[in-house]
Amino acid sequence: MKRPLRAPARRRPAITLLCAALALGFLPGQAFAGTPTTQAAVPTNDDVVIAQRLQTMVQPVLTAVAADTQVRALVRTIAARQFDGDTNALLSTVVREAEESRVVNPTEPGWVALKNGIAQLADVNGFAYQPQIYIPNQDEGVLAGDSVVVAVAPADETLTSVPGYVLNPAGQVQQTPAAIDEAYVETKEVWVLSVNESSATNPTTTTTLEAVPLSEAGPGVLATCNPTGTRNNKGLEYLQKWRVPNRNEFGGWFEGKREMRAIVLTTTGVTIRTIAFPSIKKKYIDRWQDSDLFITTWDRAQWGDVLGYQWYEEDGGPEVTIGVSIPFFGGNINANVKWRKRDDNGGSAAVMFSESTYLEYNTGKVAFSMCSQGGDGGTGYDNLARTGIAAASSTYPGYSPARVNDGSTNTSLGGGYSWANNAGTYPPGNPEWVQVDFGVDKTFRRVVVYTSAGYPIKDFDVQVWNGVTFVSVAAVRNNTALSTTVTFAPRTSRLVRVLGLSGPTHQPGFVRVNELEVYAA
Repeated sequence: MKRPLRAPARRRPAITLLCAALALGFLPGQAFAGTPTTQAAVPTNDDVVIAQRLQTMVQPVLTAVAADTQVRALVRTIAARQFDGDTNALLSTVVREAEESRVVNPTEPGWVALKNGIAQLADVNGFAYQPQIYIPNQDEGVLAGDSVVVAVAPADETLTSVPGYVLNPAGQVQQTPAAIDEAYVETKEVWVLSVNESSATNPTTTTTLEAVPLSEAGPGVLATCNPTGTRNNKGLEYLQKWRVPNRNEFGGWFEGKREMRAIVLTTTGVTIRTIAFPSIKKKYIDRWQDSDLFITTWDRAQWGDVLGYQWYEEDGGPEVTIGVSIPFFGGNINANVKWRKRDDNGGSAAVMFSESTYLEYNTGKVAFSMCSQGGDGGTGYDNLARTGIAAASSTYPGYSPARVNDGSTNTSLGGGYSWANNAGTYPPGNPEWVQVDFGVDKTFRRVVVYTSAGYPIKDFDVQVWNGVTFVSVAAVRNNTALSTTVTFAPRTSRLVRVLGLSGPTHQPGFVRVNELEVYAA
């Protein structure tokens, strides 16, 4: 089990494995029969209490669950469902489904002891925990056998190995000759007794203060961050990637996947968003995780020039309020944030508007990087079309769709500057089009169309792909200008198209586009 969140330098008291064994009335290598007893003294630390009560469940889990072929198969089936993203089976679910299936006798002493053990964890200092069986690496093909090894997640999260328990031929619980470590569970099945770490109010990517709704912002894209690393006012801010350099930072292998969280704060300590990242195994957490998660439209008038990131790893328990202070050049972000009593502090860092987005941040426990797209002015690729791929319904020889997003707004006539449709089937009878494909969804609300001097497009629509078909978001008629800007309600799409309905009055059958620009704002 993990320690309650507190200052990184402090360590909570830990119950040792030897003391746990003595409390249960057996020594390493010694079998015990009957229901184990706990220590007379009741620790005040939640993790110690949980570890003690889980230890009393070793015997009923081995005798009433693991020893029964049908119930053993049921546990593995439930764990394989990964109901919360990990290979675990809540013991309450095991009990319910086993009794519904009539594969157990609900009054059998071992089964009753199991249910009593579950009930013990329904009140740990006023909070109800859900005991579970966690099967490490079940999703990676670990081999299962008829003889199950059971271990208990310890109160001390710094431990790298724990005792294992099996049934001996006489049906008694026997400690395994060797301790169970991370290398062991890579190839052999172990059932780890622990408590489920998902809280009833798991944070999601939510906010009540968002300048641009998440649904309109779309995912981040590594290739389209402003290439100079600069931020522009009202640009789209993304948390591009993150990792935990020290794999052992947030506990041992017996705790299952890591549930990393981040709270994003304004300079005044207001929470913009609490982010729940997908769960990830300990052995992979030191690799970069490409999140590309939209954080906010960085409106400096609203948010100021600093945002704070407070990280933590979720372990569950009752909700608590913690005061945090995040220093930055010129001051501190002070805030009261909420997480769970047993959650682990992941450290904090301040991100300043003036800093390069190529900078890597490190809280001391979590490394992460940011990305910015678009916004007002600046030297980055504010024009989203610049990194897309252009295509057209047809192309006149010597012209090219690639001309429409090459960054040149030169409106000169000719194939070196423009795209034009081929002769044959063409407007006004059949519209011709040129489009830019971003590759992934982006959110935008402004499009600028440049055409050719002396041959401007007279009539055209700006269209976006909605996943099923192209829909028109703007219509321009009787145009004579060489540059036309259209704005519309924000749209999220990967495709933007100029649908040419008619060329100029003196040549209606040819439509020309010299440049197509697409902007988030």
